[in-house]
Amino acid sequence: MITRKKHILIAFLALISVTLTAQNQAANWAFGVRAGLNFNFGYPIPFDGALIDTPEGCSSISDRLGNLLFYSDGITVWNKNNAVMLNGTGLQGDKSSTQSALIVPKPDDDTIFYIFTVDDRGGAGGLRYSEVNMALDGGLGGVTNNKNVLLANPTTEKITAIESSDGRSIWVISHRWMSNEYIAYLVSDTGVNTTPVVSAVGSNHTGDINNTIGYLKASPNREKIASVVSYDLSETQIFDFDATTGVLSNPITISNYNSNNIGPYGCEFSPDSNLLYVTEIDRSSGTSKVHQYDLTLNSQAAIINSDIIIGEVDEELGAVQQALDGRLYIAIEGGQYLSVIANPNERGADSNFEFEGVHLGGNSSHFGLPPFIQSYFFATNVFRNTCYGDTTEFTINTSTVIDSIHWDFGDPASGSDNTSTDLNPTHVFTTTGEFLVTISIDTEGEIQTVYRTLIISEQPEELDLEPLVGCEVDNGTAEFNLISAIPQDIIDDDTIAISYYEDLTDAENFFNPIINVSTYTNTANPQIIYVRLQNSIRGDCYSISELELQVAERPIIEETDSAFFCINEPDASIFIDAGPLEDNVSNYNFLWLDSNETTYEIEVQSQGTYTVRITPINTITPQNPDGCFAERVVTVSTSGIATINSIQVSGNSATINASGIGEYEYAIDDSDGPYQDNNSFTNLEPGIHIAYVQDKNGCGIVQGSFSIIGFPKIFTPNGDGENDYWQVQGISGQFQPNSKIYIFDRYGKLLKSLSPASQGWDGTFNGSQMPTDDYWFSVILEDGRTYRDHFTLKR
Repeated sequence: MITRKKHILIAFLALISVTLTAQNQAANWAFGVRAGLNFNFGYPIPFDGALIDTPEGCSSISDRLGNLLFYSDGITVWNKNNAVMLNGTGLQGDKSSTQSALIVPKPDDDTIFYIFTVDDRGGAGGLRYSEVNMALDGGLGGVTNNKNVLLANPTTEKITAIESSDGRSIWVISHRWMSNEYIAYLVSDTGVNTTPVVSAVGSNHTGDINNTIGYLKASPNREKIASVVSYDLSETQIFDFDATTGVLSNPITISNYNSNNIGPYGCEFSPDSNLLYVTEIDRSSGTSKVHQYDLTLNSQAAIINSDIIIGEVDEELGAVQQALDGRLYIAIEGGQYLSVIANPNERGADSNFEFEGVHLGGNSSHFGLPPFIQSYFFATNVFRNTCYGDTTEFTINTSTVIDSIHWDFGDPASGSDNTSTDLNPTHVFTTTGEFLVTISIDTEGEIQTVYRTLIISEQPEELDLEPLVGCEVDNGTAEFNLISAIPQDIIDDDTIAISYYEDLTDAENFFNPIINVSTYTNTANPQIIYVRLQNSIRGDCYSISELELQVAERPIIEETDSAFFCINEPDASIFIDAGPLEDNVSNYNFLWLDSNETTYEIEVQSQGTYTVRITPINTITPQNPDGCFAERVVTVSTSGIATINSIQVSGNSATINASGIGEYEYAIDDSDGPYQDNNSFTNLEPGIHIAYVQDKNGCGIVQGSFSIIGFPKIFTPNGDGENDYWQVQGISGQFQPNSKIYIFDRYGKLLKSLSPASQGWDGTFNGSQMPTDDYWFSVILEDGRTYRDHFTLKR
């Protein structure tokens, strides 16, 4: 039977967790392989820089405003700058201990903290504490000479902490090895009381040293302690806990586990302390289960039978730890995510277990998560509606009859409204700021006083956001920078935290925020994104605005084109344009990137590539000033008429040497061709020829003359009109007109001197016809060449 002490149980309201002064000390987690999470904004945000690398044990602590102070793996202490703290090495915990370290602040002292450490597998380190003074090293803190103070040895790998009933002192609880004794040490404003309260209750923790493994947790309402023993014992025990005396009693044993390697490992209470969650690891298969037990039932058998497996995965799940957002987080061995139980006060599937619930930003977890003083998570929502101007609601729920209750809201400016004797009162605070609420409860003559701090802050106004237009990348999706939609003054306001959600319910519950806010890819077109503006001091003081995402198609264009013009033409140029478009050109902006011209068409006077950016005007917004443009590249080529540099003649062959920017072809004696690519011609007839060079792109033809020198071997001056004269072929009155031609008989007598312009020799000498015979000639060309040979005259 589970007995209950008279107590105050403040109901957990399944909303957003409010940020209590003490709770902020649990705002930053450092664990696993350099993994870090920040819960200051009511949901976990990964952070980089942590140097911790631990398979299991770890601990972190922040100040009352949620700023990270330091963290440890039980051996080394790192300060907020991720540097080893002054004197922060050599602690005698062990990073492979289940709960190697737990940080506890000294009550009523903002500078002194104690790091409690436990060695692994019952090692010689045992249970010790070391003192940290945050006033040292310029405010970065340092470990004092009160270091590795031994409290007990040997111990198991378990440690937890919970507020005492005075609301100030802290109980630190561990368990001796080879014993059934729980040991509770009180930390007060005078320091650590090294004389423990001993509770010899429950199973004997003995046998194989692996039986030292497993988590120890206290319930947020300070009424229960849960102790997990892994491996051979493979059990979870639940005890009643007296927060006044530090005594554990009335064990309930749960041993319905199917694996003893590792078996049960992590545990955690629900925020309302009614449910217990336990992870079970089956190392042989690499699988894990998450058990949920109902602690409101009145017998051991009933609690065991209430077991619901809310999660079963093919990974090894380790520690379970509540966070400031009221959710439970579960370590995944080697994973880049943590699992999440989103609604841990709900039974069964309604608890909403999500295997890969929180991404760690590229870092990874192992088995451990940082433990905290469990009462940090008690009464996460004593009150709701804490924005300035709200009617703040207060809720109390007790298991015994309240004879009377008195509330002091810490708001004397409200006059008579500052107090109330209602069970669940409301109050409208007169200003923003921090208020200490004092709750005095009379139950059967016993007066108990509970203190809670709340902060009233301004509620951010809703934003009227313009749609955010993104340019389509693939199949109706685009990449959006969600931040760009938010006014800069909101972004610059340090009192406002901005988060983005795909679902309105998630936005209202601070669940599953969009992480990649600067490179978000839409899931629908159009799509509504919910923007939560939250006062960074108060988690439940927020507004939600809608942001519409619209995907705009880039213009469909001809992405490439080519153009050509002849540079030898007068004022040679060509007009090129942006090509055919889907609608009127007035609906687009044009920018020619090479010249910064902004017209549909431009004139160019040289070859090259010309790029025009085409932007639909309706896609240009303040957040997307470039719009959804496409670019068209026009390649402009030029050509021109050739220049004939020379024509080289050798025998009856000629080579035409031409130059220019075009591509050319060649022909002889006919401008219509045929043309050939080869610039050399052979077997040409003697005589004067015209060479033609044509640009293949149609930019024109140039021509040049040349001659092939030839000499008739026979001539017949018989007056029949054919071959009646002998003349050198290839020269004329226009072509080498100053050449000299001499004709001789066989005896060397000069018979005739000819001019290239003449008709030639008619076969006479001094008016008399020369007989049939061979005759000789000599030619001196104007270009200096000379020829000597003979020919035959026939009658």
